[in-house]
Amino acid sequence: MSKRFDEDNFKHWKDTFKFQSYDEENSEYKNVKIKMEDVMDRIDHYRKKYDEDDSFVRAVVDTQEDVVKIMFTKDLAHLTESTRLVGLAGVLQSIREGRGEMEIWSVARPADGNWFLVKGSFNKREMSNMDLHKKERKDKETENREKPEDGLKKKEETAVQRLKTDEVSGLGSLPVRVKQKIREKMSQGWTTETPFSFFNDFYTESDVNSVFSDKIKIFKLKPTEEFFNSLKENSAKVSLKRGFCRSIYLAKSDSDINEDYRKIVDHILDKCDKRYEGKLGIYSKY
Repeated sequence: MSKRFDEDNFKHWKDTFKFQSYDEENSEYKNVKIKMEDVMDRIDHYRKKYDEDDSFVRAVVDTQEDVVKIMFTKDLAHLTESTRLVGLAGVLQSIREGRGEMEIWSVARPADGNWFLVKGSFNKREMSNMDLHKKERKDKETENREKPEDGLKKKEETAVQRLKTDEVSGLGSLPVRVKQKIREKMSQGWTTETPFSFFNDFYTESDVNSVFSDKIKIFKLKPTEEFFNSLKENSAKVSLKRGFCRSIYLAKSDSDINEDYRKIVDHILDKCDKRYEGKLGIYSKY
């Protein structure tokens, strides 16, 4: 079987659907054995417009002319009607839909060679009196059918990218569980903002799991004397980011630095305090 028509699909369809023909001589429905090779050759035609269950059923109906009824347990599959019933037929459909655990679909096969999937249990005579018109369905590629999880994934991916340059704006769009973990790490001195290249050697790197995206990289400053010397040399190149401000704040608290280094750190922290109003993501200040 092809990759898109694997054993899992086959087992699902075999366990889910029952196809029946009608024996005119004995006036009874009989189960139909599916010719899977014929179905495989036809199914890709329907995949352009329908999901897997729909495509499979349509490929069966199209290749096996004796199929007149499809049955499956409610909620185990989803099919799309080929036509909309009106009048008495619509009333009968509503009445018959609610009966039992099985969902039953009928196949109308007019003399013109077309066929229709009709939701509900109808016999040949009933369907011959229906005014059936085929519904045209757009290709799946032209439909906007974004799944809810796709929207959440895009939202998280955007947030993760923002975190690299601005942890404040990135946090707001993260899933709650991930946001809480990031906040916990921030209170311990970590940041999601990518360090300035001239300070790369002074950071430890780790990560936090996301829900839909790749792991979120986080960074923590190692406040060594070499770092403060580099800060003195590169202070003019530093643009304020909240994560960097927090790192400097904690570095000052955790280090025994000389007066020259302290003046540079205090100057940067003064600008940080004005921009972020003291909210650097540290414990109760967050």
